Amino acid sequence: MKTLWSSPWTVAVIALAILVVVLARGGFGTPQGQRAGIAVIFLLLIGFLWPPLGIVLGGVALIYLVVVHGPALIQQLTQSLGSSGGSNA
Repeated sequence: MKTLWSSPWTVAVIALAILVVVLARGGFGTPQGQRAGIAVIFLLLIGFLWPPLGIVLGGVALIYLVVVHGPALIQQLTQSLGSSGGSNA
């Protein structure tokens, strides 16, 4: 478990999860998406300089994104799956 807290790759995995949520919410073309992209770059920088701080900051950010945007993403996913079930033939 000690290597998990001292590995910068843990921060990279957390940053990748944050990027997936940002892309699902509209990508990097919006002002919020651009700010999220800059924040992920700083998170990676902090994470590779001092991994424990990067893991804590990234974990808090990921939990925030899941709590705030998670229900809307799940609803969006279930609506798109339900509406694409028919054929036009």
